[in-house]
Amino acid sequence: MNKISFICLLMTSALMATPLTWDRLVKSADEDPVLKTADRRIGSISSGPTTKLWDDLELRYKLGGFGFLEHDIELRLKPNSVGEQKATRKYWKAQKSYQQARYNVDKSYLIYDRYERALRYVIRQKMATINEELYQVNQDRITVLHARAGSETFNAVDLMSAIEKTAALRAELIADSTALRDTEMKLRSWVAFDSISLDTSWLPTMEELNATLQQKSHVDSTFPLIAMAKGKWNVNEERLIQENAGDRDFISYIGLGYKHVIAEKKYKWIDNMDYTLNPDQYSEWGDACNMEATCEAWLLSRSEDDRRMIDKFYLNIGIKLPFFSNNNDDLMRRQISVLDAESDYLDEYRDLDQKVARLHEEIVALIAQWKVQKDFVAQVDAGSVFQEFAAMASSDPLLLLRAKESVLESTLKAVKLEYDIFQRYLILLDYAGVFSRSDISNHLKAGLK
Repeated sequence: MNKISFICLLMTSALMATPLTWDRLVKSADEDPVLKTADRRIGSISSGPTTKLWDDLELRYKLGGFGFLEHDIELRLKPNSVGEQKATRKYWKAQKSYQQARYNVDKSYLIYDRYERALRYVIRQKMATINEELYQVNQDRITVLHARAGSETFNAVDLMSAIEKTAALRAELIADSTALRDTEMKLRSWVAFDSISLDTSWLPTMEELNATLQQKSHVDSTFPLIAMAKGKWNVNEERLIQENAGDRDFISYIGLGYKHVIAEKKYKWIDNMDYTLNPDQYSEWGDACNMEATCEAWLLSRSEDDRRMIDKFYLNIGIKLPFFSNNNDDLMRRQISVLDAESDYLDEYRDLDQKVARLHEEIVALIAQWKVQKDFVAQVDAGSVFQEFAAMASSDPLLLLRAKESVLESTLKAVKLEYDIFQRYLILLDYAGVFSRSDISNHLKAGLK
């Protein structure tokens, strides 16, 4: 037992020692309970409806009195309505398509959620690094200002501003740490790992995103939400056809029965004013007629069931009369449900088309802003801006610190813009159903192709 426990511990440790990667994170969606439930829904209807030879079949039995003298047995069959079997098959086919669309919606959202959390972690790490550098620059500024205390160039207002900024930067660092910890806890709820290795090369560049978005994608039936709304509409339509076919059951039932009577013990009272008794019947009639040859009263007579065997069988048939029925109300209710589903589909299409167009516009505008920030950072990296500052400030450390701070602030703005861009890009991929595809591993670089 100890050996088995040790082996299990080793296996668990090996699993925990595996770092978190984008590929592992995306594949973890396949084990999500939501997706497994959706998969079971599809599996439950994948075989389709069974062939029905009739709509209902029942065996009826009637006992004629507690003397057990009459027994009535009937086999009653309710036949299928005209065209109902074909309509049922088409209904379940539409139901399967609808459930597949629901599956794609669930899968797309699960993978979107994982990408969004991981991207938040990556971007927040970048922001935390930049905020630490900004904090250090601000501390260097405070040191320089303290060194100038009492000189002509000392400015107490600059020192107070730097001290106030220290508190703000500390708050940013705490927020970064909290956000990273919360995001990591969420990631651990999906995948077990001991370290995070989310390579930024997995993400597309801004240039690649801009090239992808040059061609505007049009909303169509491949979008999971549209496919689900259309599938629900189709299900209601096929359901209407199926129920209308069910209303064509003009023959309610067909019954074949057999009536068995135990004749030797069957008696009945008869009214015969001139009924002549045989001497052998005296014991049967008793004193009812005072043993006379003629009796004018109600008499108990024995009857014989001398029917042929074939005459003991009978046939029943029930025919439905549609007069003054309530089928019109049912038909109207079914038609309204179809129209409601159609309206939901059109509303979903119009709403999603507007959202996709707005996302395209916002992403393109944000990429343009990102380019402005990156161009400024590139100029600083080339050294031209530092040279200008150095020439103007004569190596003034405060101006040099301000130049460095400006570069870091522009870089931070660019990183925040990247986060906003990727947030909208992920939503766009979710709408387009890219995350529901199983033929690709890196959904972000695959894009809208």
